[in-house]
Amino acid sequence: MDINTPAILKNTPYTTGVDIQLAELLNYKQHGKLTLNAKRLPASRQLSGNYLANIKGRGMEFAEVRHYQAGDDVRSIDWAVTARTGKAHTKLFQEEKERPVFLLVDVSDSMVFGSQLVFKSVQACHLAALLSWQAKQRNDRLGGIVFNQQEVAELKPTSRSKGLMAFLHKSQLLCKKVAFKSTQQQSLLDQLKRLSHLVQTGSQVHLISDFSQLDEACYKLINLMRRHNQVTVWQISDPIESHLPKQALHSGLKIDSLKGSGFLRNQKQQKSYQQAASQRQQIMESNLLKYGIAHYHISAATPLLEQFNGNA
Repeated sequence: MDINTPAILKNTPYTTGVDIQLAELLNYKQHGKLTLNAKRLPASRQLSGNYLANIKGRGMEFAEVRHYQAGDDVRSIDWAVTARTGKAHTKLFQEEKERPVFLLVDVSDSMVFGSQLVFKSVQACHLAALLSWQAKQRNDRLGGIVFNQQEVAELKPTSRSKGLMAFLHKSQLLCKKVAFKSTQQQSLLDQLKRLSHLVQTGSQVHLISDFSQLDEACYKLINLMRRHNQVTVWQISDPIESHLPKQALHSGLKIDSLKGSGFLRNQKQQKSYQQAASQRQQIMESNLLKYGIAHYHISAATPLLEQFNGNA
């Protein structure tokens, strides 16, 4: 970083906090072995180390057949071999060496906000980079979708470095190209529909967004993907979205929301703001818990690497 770098960004992976350089994303190659230490929300399951979810479909491949042993799952009996030999035989399976990993990265206009360290869109791209490097270390194929308010980049899963570099380039490019008041509206629901057609059964799916557009239709699509894949929701947020600073009342802070705009003028309005934010969060956590979807919280106010631990 040069001498003009803001003091708050010193000794962090970020250059400006509002924009992204490719070097920032490439830097996560050395951190591919980090394990999760982020805030786990109620629907979450531990993701440290290898993924252990019971995935239907292409998560397992046939290895061999051996004699049936007490305790074996009867559903794994190879009836053809059993009939031919006259003795019960069991099929053995092993985890596939290559597993498709899909990332949905939201850098649309609601993500272009940050009150302390970086924009949520920047943090989303940094998280996507870390997850991408982890996938590469496991030799998994990488693909997915990156979208802002104007444009969508869809990348089919590709192995080795090709898929990873394509994803990093698109993340950087679309994060830079965000424009407010766009005539086009790329919704989260539209991208979840697109992703559901792209995802292959037995995949690891990471959804990275602030989920400001999350509604019942989105929940249903996420749940459909969860039935045959391991789905993880990464919620990117900024502290000011849940708790306004004390000085907000004295500064004539303007609040913009889906319901309209206005100025914060008294403590009652401040309390109402925080209650609405808390209620929305509780609804989201409750719905994800209902569907059994892993849900993690990532703050845009704290360096990403500080929200993880393990061997760097």
